[in-house]
Order: sequence, then structure tokens, then C-alpha cells
Amino acid sequence: MKKNFKFYLTAWVLLLGVFNVVAFVTPAWQTLEKYTPSFWIGYGFITLAFVGQLVCSLLVFKEKENKKQFYKISLFAASYIGLISSFVVGIIFMIIPILPYWIGAIICPLVLVFNIVSILKANVAVDLVSKIDKKIEQQTFFIEEMRNLSEDLFVRVYTDETKGICKKIRDAFKYSDPMSVDELADIENEILNHFELVKQAVKENNIELLVAEKDELLALIAERNSKCKKLK
Repeated sequence: MKKNFKFYLTAWVLLLGVFNVVAFVTPAWQTLEKYTPSFWIGYGFITLAFVGQLVCSLLVFKEKENKKQFYKISLFAASYIGLISSFVVGIIFMIIPILPYWIGAIICPLVLVFNIVSILKANVAVDLVSKIDKKIEQQTFFIEEMRNLSEDLFVRVYTDETKGICKKIRDAFKYSDPMSVDELADIENEILNHFELVKQAVKENNIELLVAEKDELLALIAERNSKCKKLK
């Protein structure tokens, strides 16, 4: 994140520097006065847009998680579009100094408000998607965890009989409904308890116990999946 932001900040500083050089080095049109109130309104508006775009970029690049940073790309895009529209409007007032300053005093704030609303809408959308994603992660945690545990158990056994049993357990979790709700808490606790007994049976190489617990575990998983369908 820091490396990417350094590249962005370098480009931002260069663009802002080029803008200032062009703004103050280029001569006025013919005999017209250059530094009129219209010029300063346009210049200030563009500079403000640059600063706003930098702030939005900071919000994007500060995220440590790639997923959250990806979600905030829309925020970055909205601020970038806002910068371009502000630049176009501002440059008009800078290069046409005869424009009445009150026109710029009206149009520039309107464009600014429009851009701010667009950015806020993008930010609200990002927060909403993040909350939904977090909720889904919480609701799928149990099955995801059991899939990982059953896969780990499967790769740790070596005899054909034991491996065949563990494969059935692994596949049962693999194809189970991933969503969990509060109503499934009791049966999921039972599943976890019987899975611990399966692990114990594998560790002790107790085939009789392993077969019995496998059957019980598969029955519980099937019951859970059935309840999942009914609760939807």
C-alpha cells in the first residue's frame, strides 16, 4: 500500500506542479488582464479539486486488506472524475478572464457539490458492500472452518480404509450448504463434537469408533443441510 501511494503521490505532485507552472507562466490573451477575479476563482477551484482527490486517494490506499481496497476503487474513480470535471470548469474561468466573477462563484460551488455528492454515494456503497461481505463471512465461517479441518484430517491419514472414511467426511462438508443461521447452532455444535471424536479415532487408529462416528457425523451433516433448505 505504501509503495503504491508513493507512486500516486509522485504523479499527483508532478501534475499539480505542471498545472501551476502553466497557470502562471502562460501570458494573457492579447491585451486582456490575466489575473482577474475569474482567474483566481478557477485557479482556487482546480487546486481544491486536486486536494480533494488526494484525500479520497488516501482513504483508498490506507486500507491494508486488498479486498477493502478493491471495494474503494469506485471511490477513487468518483474523485478522479470529479477532478477532471473541476479542471474543465475551472480552466474555462482561468483562460477567459472577461467572464463575470459571479458566474464562477455560482457554477464552481455547484460542480463542487455535485462531485461531493457523487463521492459520498460511492463511499456509502462501499460501506454497504463491506458490511454485506462481512456478514456473509460470519455466516459461512462454520462450514469453511469444517472444510479446512476435514481436508487437513484427510491429508494426514495414510491407510486406505481410514483415508476412504475421511474422504467421505471431507466431501460431505465440501458439498454442504455454506450459510449458517442461529437456528443451526445446536446441530453445528453436535457436528463439531462428533468431528472431534472422529479425529480421536483416527489418532488412536480405532476403526470401529471411526466408522460409527463417521455414520453419525454424515447423518448430522445431512440433517443440517435439510434444515438449511427449510430455513431459506
